Amino acid sequence: MSDQMIPEMEQILRVDLQVDTTRITRNSHLVNEVGLDSVAFAVGMVAIEDTFGVALSEEEMMSCETVADLEDAVLAKRA
Repeated sequence: MSDQMIPEMEQILRVDLQVDTTRITRNSHLVNEVGLDSVAFAVGMVAIEDTFGVALSEEEMMSCETVADLEDAVLAKRA
């Protein structure tokens, strides 16, 4: 798979979480490189549900280490 994020995830990071996505790839670590904290994870859960129509549990969300992990978790729920 490409290093490019799916457009919807990029939009969530850029718009909802106010992350500078020009420096982020699918391999970026959510906490260390993207800079997400517990509040951002909560906001992200809501944005994911609104955008993708799937709900990730707090456990599922917190088990994601990279943007790719998060995208994969969302896409698996969507399938």
